[in-house]
Amino acid sequence: MCGWIIRSICQMNNNNLTNHNFFVKKLSDPLQFLSKTIQMTHARSSAKSPPDRHASILGTRVRQRRREIGLGQAELAKRVGISPSYLNLIEWNKRRIAGRLLGKIAEALDLSVDELQGVGERRLLEALDEIAGLGAYAHLGIEGERSAELIGRFPGWARAIATVARAEREATARASALSDRLSNDPFLGEAIHRMLTRISAVRSASEIVSDYHDIEPERRDRFLEIVRDESRALSGAGEALAAYLDKAEDADRILTPTDEVETFFETNDNNFSAIEVAAEALARELTDPRPISRRKKAQGLVETRLGSVIDQIVQSSVDLATEPARLRASRALMDYAVGAVLMPLSQFSRGAAELGYDIEALAEMFSVEIEVVCHRLTALPGETGSPTFAYFRSNAAGTIIEMLGLPGLALPRYASACPLWALFRAQQSPEAVIRQRALFPSGKRFVFVVRARHTGPTGFGKPRHYLTDMIAMTEEDAGLTVYAPDSAVAVEEVGPSCRLCPRHACIHRVEDPLAG
Repeated sequence: MCGWIIRSICQMNNNNLTNHNFFVKKLSDPLQFLSKTIQMTHARSSAKSPPDRHASILGTRVRQRRREIGLGQAELAKRVGISPSYLNLIEWNKRRIAGRLLGKIAEALDLSVDELQGVGERRLLEALDEIAGLGAYAHLGIEGERSAELIGRFPGWARAIATVARAEREATARASALSDRLSNDPFLGEAIHRMLTRISAVRSASEIVSDYHDIEPERRDRFLEIVRDESRALSGAGEALAAYLDKAEDADRILTPTDEVETFFETNDNNFSAIEVAAEALARELTDPRPISRRKKAQGLVETRLGSVIDQIVQSSVDLATEPARLRASRALMDYAVGAVLMPLSQFSRGAAELGYDIEALAEMFSVEIEVVCHRLTALPGETGSPTFAYFRSNAAGTIIEMLGLPGLALPRYASACPLWALFRAQQSPEAVIRQRALFPSGKRFVFVVRARHTGPTGFGKPRHYLTDMIAMTEEDAGLTVYAPDSAVAVEEVGPSCRLCPRHACIHRVEDPLAG
C-alpha cells in the first residue's frame, strides 16, 4: 500500500498535476486525498508566511563560526545533542533554531546568544537591502537576496560597504543641500543684490568725479562722501557674505535658525520628558469640556507654570547657538507643551493605538484640532512599538513652513518640493483627509496623510486662506495604522524636488537634476 502511494505521488509530481483524469482518480483514494490536502495546506501557509531574511543570517553565522574555530560538523552536532544531518540543515538555513538549542549552539561556539543571533545586524541588513535597491547601482547586478549571507560570512565587509554607502549618501546630500541653497537661498540673493547696488553707486559717483573736473568743491566732496559710505557698506556686505559662506562650508555647524531648531527637535526625537512629566500634572486642571476654553486654559498654564522648564531646556541645548534660534525653539516648545497638556502622553499613546492613529478620531476624542494631533503623533516614543511619524506644514504658495523630519525622507529646505506630493494638492479638497502611497527614486516607500484647513478670519465675503498639515510614515509603519494601504492602492512615483530627482522622464519636471 505504501509503495503504491509513493509511486502515485511521484507520478503526480512528474506530470506536474496537469493530467486531470489522473488527479481525479488518485483523489478517490482517502490516503491520497489526505496527502494532497496536507501539501496544499502547507503551500498556502508558506505563501502567507514569507521567510524571515534576518533569520537566514543565523545559520550562516553558525557555519562560519564553526569553521573559524576548527570544529567539525559531526563534533558540534554531538556537543549540542542533534544529528549531523539536522545541523547541516540549520547551517544552510533550512531549519530555524531558538530556545535551548540556540543556547547550546552558542555555548559550543563560545559566543553569547546575542552575538550568534546577530541582534545588531538587523539594521545592517536593512542598510544593505537599501543599497541593493538604489537605482544608481542597478547595472551592477547586486544579489540583494544574498545580503544576509554576506553579513553572516563577512560581517566586517558588510559593515564597511554600509559605511561607505552611508558616507557617499551623506556627501551627496550635503552637496545637494549646498547647491539648493546657492540656487534658492533668499539670504544669498539679497546679499548679492545689495553688493551690486553698492558697486553701482560707487561706480556712478566715481565716474562723475573723474569725468567732470569743473564740479564745485562742495558737490565734489559730496560725491566723495558717497563713494566712501558706499564702499564701507560694500565692505560690510562682502564680509557678511564671506562669513555666511564659511559657515555653510562647516559641516559641523547649523546654517540658519530654522535648521538649528529642526536639529534641536531631531536630537531629542521630538520628545521632551521634562515637559511631558509636568504636563501630565497640569492636565488634571482642565475641567472645562469646551475645546476653545480648554485650549486657552492649557495655554495659560503653559505660560505661567512651564516657562522656566522650557527656558532651561532651551538654554542647555548645544544645538541652539544663536538667539533667533533660541526664540524659535521657545515658541515651538510652548506649542509642544500645550499639546502635551491637552493630550497627556500616556492617554494619547493608548488612545492612538486603540484608534489606529486615526487623526480625525483622535481630534474628536481629545476635543482638539487635527493639526495638534498631527504634531502630537511625532512625540510618540518609538521604543513603545508605535509608528514613527514625520510632520510637515505648507502654505498656499507651496512653501514648507514647519517640518519635523523622518530618516530617509528627503525634502529641500529652500526650493519647492516635488509638486506630486499630496501635500501640495490637498488644498483642492479642503477639510478632506487624503492618503498617498509614495515611491521615491531611492526605492523607499512612504505613506502620506494630508489635510488642508482654513486659517484666518471667517465670514461672508472674506477670502479663504488654507494651510496644509501632513503626517508621513514608512509603508511598514503604516501597516500599524488605519491608513495601511492594500494592493489596490496605487503607488505614486514622487521625488524630493526636480534638482534632486533622477527621474528624467517625469512630465512634471521643470528643472534639470543636479547630478546628470
